[in-house]
Amino acid sequence: MNEEKRFTWQKFASFFQSSGPLHPYRLYSNENYSELPIESISPLSNNTVACESGPDVGLVDIARHQKKGILKVNNTIKIAGQKNWQMPDQQFACGLSTSLYDHNPFTGEVNGEPIADCFAVCAQENNAILSIADGVNWGYKPRLAARCAIHGAMSCLNEKLFEKKLNTTKDIFERINLAIETAQQTIVKNEGSLTTLTISIVCQSNRRWFVCSAIVGDSNAYVYSPKRKSVFELTQGSRNLNNERDMRSPGGALGMTMTEKADLSNLTYSLMEIEQGDFIFLTSDGVSDNYDPCVSGCAASIKTPSFIRKSSHIISEMPPTPMTAQERHLYSLRRMYLSIAVNDEQLSALDICNRLLQYVIRLTDEQRQMIEQGIRENQGVQGVAKDRFEMEMRDKVIKIPGKLDHASIVVYHVR
Repeated sequence: MNEEKRFTWQKFASFFQSSGPLHPYRLYSNENYSELPIESISPLSNNTVACESGPDVGLVDIARHQKKGILKVNNTIKIAGQKNWQMPDQQFACGLSTSLYDHNPFTGEVNGEPIADCFAVCAQENNAILSIADGVNWGYKPRLAARCAIHGAMSCLNEKLFEKKLNTTKDIFERINLAIETAQQTIVKNEGSLTTLTISIVCQSNRRWFVCSAIVGDSNAYVYSPKRKSVFELTQGSRNLNNERDMRSPGGALGMTMTEKADLSNLTYSLMEIEQGDFIFLTSDGVSDNYDPCVSGCAASIKTPSFIRKSSHIISEMPPTPMTAQERHLYSLRRMYLSIAVNDEQLSALDICNRLLQYVIRLTDEQRQMIEQGIRENQGVQGVAKDRFEMEMRDKVIKIPGKLDHASIVVYHVR
């Protein structure tokens, strides 16, 4: 990336590195992890207390020929560094996935199957590894790519993080970088297609906590701070917040490109100091994009103010407020916070999963109902009439709030 394309927070990373202690919740991010601040860390415990991968068996199944159904798992052998990847803890380490696509009212099949996302979390006594991947497009090859990315990354990290004592956050980033390389190799070896990949590692330094992250693509990572009553994004350094983002082409992917080399055009590393009691969560874009106010129908882009998503249930003719890209970003973080923090009750990791997913399920419900009703009314239509129906349906759906997609989230509660 040349100098004129570097983002403001990247330009000042070297200044932050030499300016003393980190400021809690300030994001330090750069395309080169060597330019990030370096903090000492406590020895990493290798005693696993919770471990999960999904959906279904997640990273366990990386067979080249993916099949329907759920693989029977043998928990007597280690896979990606763990014997049992179905050992979540709902209080502090777990994940969930769902499909936001419509159901065929006649066959019951869900459009866009299988879910092409994959997530994993592996929590130790004083650290945790979280990862998420979103296979590009539909089908078994994208799902395989996502599973291979998570399998390769977690295999690498479960070995390299604990084979010898690590002393600094830079040591963590070196292992994350190696994990991304291993993920790419695993995808190519098993003939997957393309996928995003995001990794976050939570580690401790006496009474301080840090989260080290890396992103390729658009599966974002966040911190929810109950104390600060805010959600912060860990991966925002991968894009320029002053520019409109093309959700259909975010840039960056691992897997089988034309040259069999990963597209690392938006690979970005980040470091943030957090606090005990915070929640780290990673999402596929099926979650994060639906929190964009222009997708949810709460705002219009300042660059295309005439295009507005509007629910048929809303009577008001008042046009949504035009927002800049920066305002949309801040709104989405606030909307996430409001989804999570209904009141001051004590929350679990599973609560975070459920509340974020329930929001996107409700938001996209009108689209699903419209598509399913259209299929009922046009049963048996063929040829030109079928093409016309599908074109008309696309034109209708794009004007309604929400984005149909696979939606996944993985959460860790810093204890």
